[in-house]
Amino acid sequence: MVKLVNQIKRTIRTIQRLLQKRLAKNIDHLYEDSPYNQLMTELYKKEDYGKYQQYTQFRKSFEARVLKLTGTGYVRMLGALYYFNRFHNLFSLREACTDHTGLNSRMRFSLEIIDQYFGDAKKIYLTEHNTSYHKKLANSNQYDLVTSVYKPGDGLHQDLTNLTYPDNLFDLCLSFEDLEHIPDYQTVIKELYRVTKPGGNVLLSAPFIFENDKTLTRATIDEKGEITHLLTPEYHGDPVLPLGILCYYHFGWDLLDSFRNAGFKSVKVVTGYNIDKLILDTLLFIVAEK
Repeated sequence: MVKLVNQIKRTIRTIQRLLQKRLAKNIDHLYEDSPYNQLMTELYKKEDYGKYQQYTQFRKSFEARVLKLTGTGYVRMLGALYYFNRFHNLFSLREACTDHTGLNSRMRFSLEIIDQYFGDAKKIYLTEHNTSYHKKLANSNQYDLVTSVYKPGDGLHQDLTNLTYPDNLFDLCLSFEDLEHIPDYQTVIKELYRVTKPGGNVLLSAPFIFENDKTLTRATIDEKGEITHLLTPEYHGDPVLPLGILCYYHFGWDLLDSFRNAGFKSVKVVTGYNIDKLILDTLLFIVAEK
């Protein structure tokens, strides 16, 4: 009986999604051809972002008009279908606005960065497995891709503070929304440096506050594993842990110094968006070259 009820629920959800897609609002009339439709730029210090206020204002104005018209749900723009989804009743354009592959704005912008900066990379390490992002990279057949999960006992388990890979192995290491969940994040950076080839790169995203020079510590953990919360606990979605995973840090500009101190010779922030592809919100990645 339980199986039958669950099957009925799945069928109803499938029908609802199909109807929502057919009724998706077309927002082409909100689009305008503008030099501010796309941005991808490099920042080396906090003050650099002020140079792009016209871009930021244009993007925010467009986002406001889209959300006023649509809220959440399916929309169509320039022939493509997108879904403004919620997660645990939270809504952020950085994590929402998925395309037909299930990739959100943040993920799709990272692919734009890879295309522009790392087209020659072959041996790639991705700190996730069996996700939409993993499948997107794997299906391209362009890379020698190594993936992992943090799940002791699993054959793909890797601890980012103590990787089992040899030195100088990867052309590119990809880590998205991992660093803030690891108390000893400095050791993670050192390990990423160790396994990256000379001339190779790390591309990483984590919660980052543009206005902050220093990293904000939200929680600490002692040698006994006891956690002290310095701010209201914040949990993020996790493919392995259904209840979510604790966020220890919101990083500031000193994160770039952590990469430099680990030995990386060139460290910068790459930020931007792409209205043409509904890649929206404040998107920011650390790019570090060994």
